[in-house]
Amino acid sequence: MLQTDKHSAPIICMTKQPHRTTQDTAPDTKVWAGNKRKPLFGDFSVKFIAYSSAIVVIILFLSVIITNLLLTKTYYQDSKKNEFSQRLADKARTLESRLAFFQQIVDHVATQPTTQDILEDQDETSAQTWALQMRRFLPQAMGVALLSHSGQVMGAPADAQPGPQSLTDLAKLSQGKPTKIPLVHRLTASTRHFDLIAPVLDETGAPLGMVFVSFGLTTLQPLLQNNTNNGQKLVLRDGNSKTIAQYDRLGHPDEIRQQEITLTDSDWQLSLTENAERPAPRFLNLAIFNIFALLLTIGIITFMVRYALCTLSTDFSHIKTLLNNLAKGEPLSRKFAAPQLRETAEILPAISHIQRGLDKKRQLLKTQQLNNEITGLPNQRQFDHEFARAYDFARRGTSVCIVRLHIRGLNNLDNKQTARVLKLLSKTLKAHVRKVDHIAHLDKDQFALLMFGMTADGATPCLERLHKFFFEQQLRHPEIPSTLICDLFCGYTLIHPLRDNSAASVLKRAEQALTDTQTSAKHCIIAA
Repeated sequence: MLQTDKHSAPIICMTKQPHRTTQDTAPDTKVWAGNKRKPLFGDFSVKFIAYSSAIVVIILFLSVIITNLLLTKTYYQDSKKNEFSQRLADKARTLESRLAFFQQIVDHVATQPTTQDILEDQDETSAQTWALQMRRFLPQAMGVALLSHSGQVMGAPADAQPGPQSLTDLAKLSQGKPTKIPLVHRLTASTRHFDLIAPVLDETGAPLGMVFVSFGLTTLQPLLQNNTNNGQKLVLRDGNSKTIAQYDRLGHPDEIRQQEITLTDSDWQLSLTENAERPAPRFLNLAIFNIFALLLTIGIITFMVRYALCTLSTDFSHIKTLLNNLAKGEPLSRKFAAPQLRETAEILPAISHIQRGLDKKRQLLKTQQLNNEITGLPNQRQFDHEFARAYDFARRGTSVCIVRLHIRGLNNLDNKQTARVLKLLSKTLKAHVRKVDHIAHLDKDQFALLMFGMTADGATPCLERLHKFFFEQQLRHPEIPSTLICDLFCGYTLIHPLRDNSAASVLKRAEQALTDTQTSAKHCIIAA
């Protein structure tokens, strides 16, 4: 036996780590590639189907509404007086909106700083240039000009010079006299127009003059035409009861009714003449169309819903099968048809990821059950399995040496230093034993070795080298104080195939050898 002092002694051999095989059962993302079945509309999502159905329904709904309005406008005319007045008021509001739009343009021009500067400076050249620019800005206008506070017309283009009646009306306006507005002038057939006026004020609010813009009366004709239904006639008159524009779709009725309304903020009147005869009801076409549209809408919605439900049912049934297989620990099947929805196709990588995660956790759990958490070496359970195998080898004639190791002094260290010492011993064992050998971490301060093919003559020198190397590693480590160096004790024995009748007796003999080293004052390595 080797004699040693407190900090000198051999330690131990290196062991072969058990070869662990892992069967990768993680499926790839092509789980559904076995039996491809092309979807009816391609690879669509539930969101796409829902939105498409909503769009189709909205389009059909709008079509029904528009068609109903057109048919109602064409065939249905109510004879009640209040509805007749309401129709006239609606048409008047359309004209009022157009005039208000023109007036807003004129008001906007009047508030421009350039307009104010021209009237303050009384610059005729600038006024002429300004008028030409405004004509380009207002293509619907026949003429644009400024009226000074003294009544002088400035900047009117040559082809749109105001006539005598225009000058008279503008003079009245400049003097604050009442006049019919908007001003309507009919000097010639080609220059018939109406004027819209807006005052121009300086920064203090004092009047500088006015802006007037002339619009042709023909600009109002399309508006009347668009607002005149079958059996109606619209006539727009100025404040002098002269016709400005009209459109006639009255036909030759036997009886008519007529009503007139004055436009807001204007002296103009709008007259509506309408056929008073109540035509025979013509709702058959409207009813047929509505029934057809309703049936078509119901059919499309039913088809889309059934298609979506069938697709979801098929894909989710496949996914349910996959999840059941996953719960049972079975590998994912590859016999399903290709998914018909993007949402279900996106679930497949998640299922694959879950199975890979479960496989890793199972492997980690298995490793934790068979390995020590600190050193990563096989634990007592794994050692028992390997020892049974080693005992069978020894019974067949293979020389097997069992070594028990104990570290003394761990109780003097903190948790971090204890882990460091255990890892140093683990590293030392791995570096000094052969690959065929087995290392195990049985308890906090207990280790074991199974050395195959090792004889009694070779075991002690090997353990001496291990003891010395472990001692030196502790001395060199900066986190382990020299006063807290741990001692290593080794007890070993060989399995005798003829003498040993049970594995338990071999283990007991190795443990007794280790106990002897702990009680011995001279030896840290003892064989039994």
